[in-house]
Order: sequence, then C-alpha cells, then structure tokens
Amino acid sequence: MNTQNKVNTKTMQGSSNLINVKSLASYIVPIVGILLMPAIWIVLKEFFHISDRYLPSPTDVLRAITEIDPNVIVHTTCTAVRLVIGFILGTLTGIAAGIAIFNSKLFARLISPTIESMRSVPAIAIVPFFILWFGFSETGRILMVIMGIAFNLAVATYQALSDMPEKHKILFRSFNISPRSLTWEYVIPRLMETLLPTIRFSLSTAMGVVIASELLGSQIGLGYLIQTARSTFSMHVIFLATIILGLLNAFVDFVLTKAWNRAVYWR
Repeated sequence: MNTQNKVNTKTMQGSSNLINVKSLASYIVPIVGILLMPAIWIVLKEFFHISDRYLPSPTDVLRAITEIDPNVIVHTTCTAVRLVIGFILGTLTGIAAGIAIFNSKLFARLISPTIESMRSVPAIAIVPFFILWFGFSETGRILMVIMGIAFNLAVATYQALSDMPEKHKILFRSFNISPRSLTWEYVIPRLMETLLPTIRFSLSTAMGVVIASELLGSQIGLGYLIQTARSTFSMHVIFLATIILGLLNAFVDFVLTKAWNRAVYWR
C-alpha cells in the first residue's frame, strides 16, 4: 500500500513539473519572439556593415526619441486617439448597417449594390477625396477611417447572420419566430462569436488610413513624423516611428482581443 502511495506521489510530482515547464515555456517563447527581430537587426548592422542610409543602428533610433519636438509621446498619442475614435465609430457603423441589411430585405436590395461597389475600393484611395472635401481637419480624418472599414464590416455582419447554423434555423422554425425579431437575444451574441477576425483585420486597415491621412496633411502624428523625416533623409526617425506604429497596433489588438473574449463569456 505504501509503495502504491509513493508511486502515485511521484506521478503527481512528475505531472506538476511537466505543467510548470509548459507554463514557463509559454512565457519564454513570446519573449524570444520579441527579441528575435532586434537581434537580427543588430547582427545585420554590425557584421554586414550596412550603411545608415538603409539601416540605422539601434542607438541612433533610440537617440531620435530625444531629438523629436514635440515629444514622440505627443505624436503617438495623437495617432492613437485618431485610430481608436475612427475604429470604434467605423466598427459600430458597419455592424449597424449589416444588421439593418439583415433585418430588411427592401433595405438590402436598396443598399447592397452600393456597399459591394464601395468596399472594392481600397481604403487608401479615398484619402485624397476627403482631403479635398474637408481639408486637413480632424473630422475628415475620422470620417476616412469610418469609410475605410465600415463597408467590409457591414458585409461581414450580414454574412455572419445569414450563415447561421442549421440547428439555430431548426430552433426558430420550431417556435415559429424570426431571428430578426431577436436583435439583443440572438443577433448581437451571434456577431460577438463570429466577427472578431474581421474586426482585427479592420483595425490594421484603420491604422493604414490614419497614417496615410497624416502623411498627406497633418502637423502632428506618427505619419507626420515619417513624412518630415523622409524629406530630410532621417532614416532613424522613420525607423522609430515605424516601430512605434507596430507596437501601437499590437497593443490595441491585444486589448481588443482580450476584452472581446471576456465579453463572449458563454463560449
């Protein structure tokens, strides 16, 4: 009996150690992934002696933080505010339009051709029009982001609601009810389960539109930094702004994913 207890104890200890190793690896692997790109950057710069014109050194990029006026935090904050506001409004607009199309066949026939034609236009292509219409105002930039992501989200919303599982269709037929009458009870939860990949892609699109609008006309923001650095051949500033853009997009995507998965608690 004692021998059996010892065997069970050792088995439990072995399982616990295996779990600890897996848990540790889940933290180490992402850290290695984060450090991999800077390591490649340093190796290329130091061992292949690439010119600063093409690849600045990490120290020069870090030095650019103190050279920028106004502070790089100000530029990052302005870009982040434009991104978040435009992204939220564009997401809500697209989802609302998709639900409206799903709920009304007449509205779907009326608006679907326009949405299908507009969503085929690249988001960046609308930037010159909004600059001509609104100048360099913040309103124009926010509207650019809304237009850039709303059409695709509207189509994705309608498609997600139309392609409901067969068991849901059987349920609605059994009770002789329409899912269109259950916006909060069925439609919204259904969208919460299916739209996250499309919304994450829309976030990247929104980031591209914001930067394009800042490149073509702005006095502050990361896109403005890239534009001014390009005209002065300040490659280290361009690298700094690009790195911050990547980190900003990754951070917003991380927060969005965590919040969305927590909101869909029933899964």
